[in-house]
Amino acid sequence: MFQVHSIRIATVAALGVLLILSGTAPAAQGLKEDAAAKLEVRVLEAQVPVGQGERSDVLYRMEVISVLRSASPVTPGDTITVRSFALSQEALDRGVAGPQVLAPGWLGVAYLNPDPEAGGPDAGRQFTIGANGDSFEDIPPGPPSVRWIEEVEVGTE
Repeated sequence: MFQVHSIRIATVAALGVLLILSGTAPAAQGLKEDAAAKLEVRVLEAQVPVGQGERSDVLYRMEVISVLRSASPVTPGDTITVRSFALSQEALDRGVAGPQVLAPGWLGVAYLNPDPEAGGPDAGRQFTIGANGDSFEDIPPGPPSVRWIEEVEVGTE
């Protein structure tokens, strides 16, 4: 009797976890699609203030490699700033889900929105993350996939 009850509880718990996980993927995809800019970028610098706890504000300076989609006037070769956040290594080690600080030289795709706090002549080159913890995505290793090639071709036309 005890084993049957335990199996039922484990099954219900597993289904609950799967439902939660399946709900976060479509939400993240929707945020990515709604982001104002989808840029291929390289991190030049990451500024992280010391002593902010589990979650730190991060200010990135990035070089735009290519523009896959953008409502802002950015072009390849431009340097942009991106306000983001990152979790401490201790939080990540405990299993808390979220982004970590991107190292200088990191190359990937960034989903961004214009920074509402931006001002001055560089306002069009100041962004915030557009998809929360899923705003930065690695470029797949090796030769580009068909999906990647199609996105680049669509974004450059």
